[in-house]
Amino acid sequence: MVANDLWEEPNEPVTRVDGTPRLDSFFNKDGLLLRTYSWTVKKAVGIIVLLHGLNAHVRLQFLKQNVEVVSNDEVILKDIDNYYVYKDSWIEKLNDNGFSVYGIDLQGHGKSDGWNNLRANINFFDDLIYDVMQYIEKINEDISLEYKNESNMNVSNIDSSNTDSSYNNINNDDNEKPPIYLMGLSLGGNIALRTLEILGKTYDYEKYNIKGCISLAGMISIEELQSNCSYKYRYFLVPFSKLISSCFPSFRLPQNFNFQKFPYVNDLINYDTYRHDKWITIKFGRQILRSIKNLNNDMKYIPKDIPILFIHSVDDSACYYNGVINFYDALESENKEVHTLYDMDHILTMEPGNEEVLKKVINWINNLDNLKKNKKIVL
Repeated sequence: MVANDLWEEPNEPVTRVDGTPRLDSFFNKDGLLLRTYSWTVKKAVGIIVLLHGLNAHVRLQFLKQNVEVVSNDEVILKDIDNYYVYKDSWIEKLNDNGFSVYGIDLQGHGKSDGWNNLRANINFFDDLIYDVMQYIEKINEDISLEYKNESNMNVSNIDSSNTDSSYNNINNDDNEKPPIYLMGLSLGGNIALRTLEILGKTYDYEKYNIKGCISLAGMISIEELQSNCSYKYRYFLVPFSKLISSCFPSFRLPQNFNFQKFPYVNDLINYDTYRHDKWITIKFGRQILRSIKNLNNDMKYIPKDIPILFIHSVDDSACYYNGVINFYDALESENKEVHTLYDMDHILTMEPGNEEVLKKVINWINNLDNLKKNKKIVL
């Protein structure tokens, strides 16, 4: 273990502007402590589970940042101790539209533990998937318990002598669990789709109550990124990644990638104190390469009745647009859609135009007709 990979958690500010989410955690199958967040509303029409991108975390990519954007390549930091802002964020807008929002810091990211006590490190890629599945089970259990407690309170408040016998049959419409939608950015998009594949293999996916999946700039293909990388990366690190990751699993890949279309996004990322200031381990990098291959090879297992929305920019500098189109064309699905962007890059939740992307997501979900009756649209 490398000493400077140990992480000391920054102190949370007393006065917070991140919407004061409920902070929770659970231990995964390998004993790693994973941190979770939830911004909930009463009588939610649906549940959004957020999955963040590589070397990031939930609050960084789905809340606003406490900065002033001066120009396309300059931002002024306002308050590093209150860096995540709920107001006008994706999460606030989803709450306004009746969705409860849940998010997890993937292992090795944000406030969660990493494999072998290393940040930005994993053992196997599918471990991330099993973490997400465990988290969804936990969400469903929490919602069921909440409904049960509410029902018990209602029963206790009614005089038994005046209780109609039909009251014991709790209204199914009111107590039916709201549908769950997975929404992942970049790496999170891969994880969302891979989750459907693994659940599809079990033929037991319906119990998870997943009714839709949104891939934002999903990590389905990185051909374009590989072609733009250095000679050393393409002809040494990638071909020999298996050997290197076996001998030196904690070796850190060099980070020689910056976003050029909207350079200020690099500042938004680099200011963040919960993000690891070094790049991923080579073991993690090799697992990503394998995950992309597995994702494409196993698409036949994705349940055909779960709607999927792909949102991707033709100018994405990290995840190859044409690779997404090839995946989309080959995918057998009863309800699939690809929404192409022409004026954005990769971090779709941070870039100019992100508000329109969110509107597309909300409209798409609302048109699925599987929300609870009290749905509302606030755009």
